[in-house]
Formats: sequence, C-alpha cells, structure tokens
Amino acid sequence: MTVRAFQVPALVAALVAPGSAFSQVPVIDSATLTQATQTAQNTAQIMNTNQQILTTVNQTLSAVTGTRTTSTLSSLGLGSGFSMSSVPGLSSLLGGGGISMAGLGQYGSLASSIINSLNLVKTLTGASSASMPTDQAWTGAVNTAAAITAAIAGAQAASTTRSSAFQGAAGQVGTAQDIKASIDQNSQLQTQTGLTINELIGSVNLTNAALNAQQQQDLAAQAKVSRMYSFDPSSATLVGN
Repeated sequence: MTVRAFQVPALVAALVAPGSAFSQVPVIDSATLTQATQTAQNTAQIMNTNQQILTTVNQTLSAVTGTRTTSTLSSLGLGSGFSMSSVPGLSSLLGGGGISMAGLGQYGSLASSIINSLNLVKTLTGASSASMPTDQAWTGAVNTAAAITAAIAGAQAASTTRSSAFQGAAGQVGTAQDIKASIDQNSQLQTQTGLTINELIGSVNLTNAALNAQQQQDLAAQAKVSRMYSFDPSSATLVGN
C-alpha cells in the first residue's frame, strides 16, 4: 500500500509537466496576420494621399495669397508724365485774368512762347486793364488758346509713350505664374485704363472750354453792338451851326 501511494503522485507529475512546457509555445494565426498587414498598407496609402492633398492645398493657398509685383504696369496711363489735370481750370481760363502754366512744365513753356510770338495785344479796347467785357472775353480766348496749345503738345507726347507702354503690357498677358499674379496684373491694367479714360475726359472738357471761349467772344461782341446802337438822352449833346 505504501508503494501505490507514492506511484499516484508520480503519475500526476508526469502528466502535468508536459502540459506546462507546451503552454509557452507561440501560436500564429495566418488570417489575423493577413488582415493586420492589409490594414497597415491601407493606412499608409491614406496617409500618403492626405500628404498629397495637404501639398496641393498649400500650393493653392500660395497661388491666391501674398503680394505680387506690378510696378512695370503702374505708369501706362499717364504716358510721359503729362496729365490733363495739370491744365489750368476752366474758371481761370475764361475768367479773363492771368493763368499759370507752371503745372504743365515744358509744355506750358512751349505754349507761352508760341502765344508770345504771335505778338497779341493785351486788350482789344486799348485800356490799361482788361476791365471791359470785350477785353475779358479776349483774354479768356487767349488763355484758352494757350492751354489748348500746351495740352495738345503734352497729349501727343503722352499718347506716343502710352501706346508703346500698352503694347509692352500686352506682351505680358499670359505670363503670370499663378492666379494671384494674373488677378493683380488685370487689376493694374484696369486702373491704368481708367487713368487713360480720365485723360480723354480732360481733353473733351478742354474742347468745351474752347467752345465756351468762342461763345463768350460772341456774347461780348453782341453786347458791344448793343451799346453802340443804344440811345442815352442824358449823354446826348446838341451841336449848333
């Protein structure tokens, strides 16, 4: 009996020992490994796609933001620097007083020399000052002629320069590197076009000033004729034989 008591625990120990050893062996599940590998590959592709999207977004942001240089287009509208805004105002032209051509620079000097070379009289009536309506109309006409002479000279020079500048600008169309540069160039060209239109409006206004000077001359002449044919009894003098 004593021997059997010792044999049972030995048998149990023999059965338990192998089980403990096999429990430490790793087990590989092929299906789970395949699924995990596919998931990792899909995740890498998604990250790569997101990086490409981020790069595209940054490029788009850079193309529509920031400052672009348009200095080469900023002087198209005013040509050689001459501007109709430098011409004396209509009130000073037709008012009969003196006008200043200083704002017109070389073109004002040119106009003054041309007018002076005509040896025009200061007044039609011969009075020391242009106080009579006829003299004021005459002075207004002279002022207008001087301003138009300067404006024509300046406008011709500006037109030549402006034409060359716009032709050069036309060559830059389509060369912008991105959307922002293209929009800025278009905006600058629109601004320069507006300045050119303003110059045209100034030329039309100066033409109207010339017509006004002519009308003023006609009115002054009519007023003078009216005085000549009017009768004032108080100023009449009877002369005997």
